[in-house]
Amino acid sequence: MQFSISYRISRLFLYLLVAVFVLWKGVITEPDTLSYVGLSIITPPGYGTFLFVFRKLLGDENYFPFIVLTQLILCFTSCWYLIKILKRIFTINKKILILIDVILLAPVLIPEYLVVNRIVTQGLTYPFFLIIISFLLQTVFEKRKFSGWFLLISVFAGILTRTQFLFIVPVILLVLGYQWYLTRNLKKYVPLGIAFIAMPVLVSVIQKTFNYAVHDNYINISSTGLQVMIMPFFVADAEDYLLYKSPKTQAYYKQMYQTAVDRKLLDDFYKPVNDNVFHHFDYNFVNISYGVLSKKGRLFLRPSDPDSIEAMIENDKFLMDMWLPLLLDNFWKCLDLFYKNVEHAFGGFYMIWFYVLVFVFSGYSWRKYDDELALFSLLLMVLTFSNILLVCIVQHSIGRYMIYHQWFLPVLLILLFNRLLLLQKSKTNP
Repeated sequence: MQFSISYRISRLFLYLLVAVFVLWKGVITEPDTLSYVGLSIITPPGYGTFLFVFRKLLGDENYFPFIVLTQLILCFTSCWYLIKILKRIFTINKKILILIDVILLAPVLIPEYLVVNRIVTQGLTYPFFLIIISFLLQTVFEKRKFSGWFLLISVFAGILTRTQFLFIVPVILLVLGYQWYLTRNLKKYVPLGIAFIAMPVLVSVIQKTFNYAVHDNYINISSTGLQVMIMPFFVADAEDYLLYKSPKTQAYYKQMYQTAVDRKLLDDFYKPVNDNVFHHFDYNFVNISYGVLSKKGRLFLRPSDPDSIEAMIENDKFLMDMWLPLLLDNFWKCLDLFYKNVEHAFGGFYMIWFYVLVFVFSGYSWRKYDDELALFSLLLMVLTFSNILLVCIVQHSIGRYMIYHQWFLPVLLILLFNRLLLLQKSKTNP
């Protein structure tokens, strides 16, 4: 079924509206933008390199608008390609096809996200993710010859841009393992599986090499000590400094803890009547991570030069050595906070069960009826669980970490509605 003329016109009109909106909003910078521009040692190299290339080509003063334009083109291209793949796999009614465009382009327009206008990683990683889903669908449903390797390259680029994309790797390994189990084709699936298993190590090596070339330090400290320490520190107690034998570590902990107490950032200070502990954690996450553990930690360790790379590296190693004893000592409180973080990510307790029911029903329908839509739904649910669980271990569950899967349910509902329309049509015209 080819795209109809009416759909093409509607799609062109939608894309023009989105383009006008993006150009009207213009460039939006964030506090993190300077980290990427400066090729900071605490950020993955992908987005910083992307900005660096444009800066060298266009000059320091003029390149941000071209970044926005490039991100817009990439977003349009990835959206177009994913819909092309969906249309090949599922017979989609042309009257509702435009709704999928609207949903996929929503993060470009929603004020909370504005992924194209912002000079941060989402401008690249959102279109990357749509492309990854496209290649994953080609690998699972169409079994094209090189789709698995295209999938490998796209995931690799995504992780180098945003470490969060590691959540995709275990899902792909499950897919490849199942396909190998069905076909016993070692030549086709085992090399690809080994490449995906080795990918986190290769990404870390590349990031260390990049940091050595730029900062003369062969190290990877993005998404490490600072991230994993925040949750156990938030629920910790004043006497937990006794967990550490080193006097310096004890002094570090006491100073960080007292600073957090003075600013009322920890779990002891939430108000049970009008609030809950997660909202207090969510609201103060940046204040704890940057304001205390990063800024004050570096000042404690290197008072003469707290903003140096050496201070960042030393502070990260310090936090990595501290987090496990603190986590184990406060394990049940951390687990409770982790659950509340997950609950917020899903949108509440009942939404967790809704996703679980969709997962179970999709798996049952796929196994019993070999239904392609059920398999598609199952893949999306597993990706959702993987993303949320990974994010909630090291971050608070804010929208910019969730945009990658938030379009799953609306698109599934559209495809389900499309199936009902097709069934009704088949009954009307037997």
